[in-house]
Amino acid sequence: MMNFNEYNQPSKILVLHYAKILNCDLAREIACGNSDLSSKKEAEILAYFFWQMTDQAAIDENEGKVIDGIADLQSWLQKALYIFAGYFKRQGYEVVWSEGYDQYHQ
Repeated sequence: MMNFNEYNQPSKILVLHYAKILNCDLAREIACGNSDLSSKKEAEILAYFFWQMTDQAAIDENEGKVIDGIADLQSWLQKALYIFAGYFKRQGYEVVWSEGYDQYHQ
């Protein structure tokens, strides 16, 4: 399960928001604790989603958007970065996570 503790709930809110906006049911299910990664392909999809999410959040923050009361999008997504990295490592997909940034930005 992806670990969003009580102090990181704004990160979870943002992940769920962007999962909806970017149509990534896998991200929503994992962030809610309803599912875990079950294949390399799912890990690749989730890693790709993360980088899509950060790009969209950068655009939203530059436009001054507030998402569910959260204005400092980048700082909360930085916390999500550590949560995602730890999750991928625990699930055995650390290499997929490490390669995800490069694959997204090709």
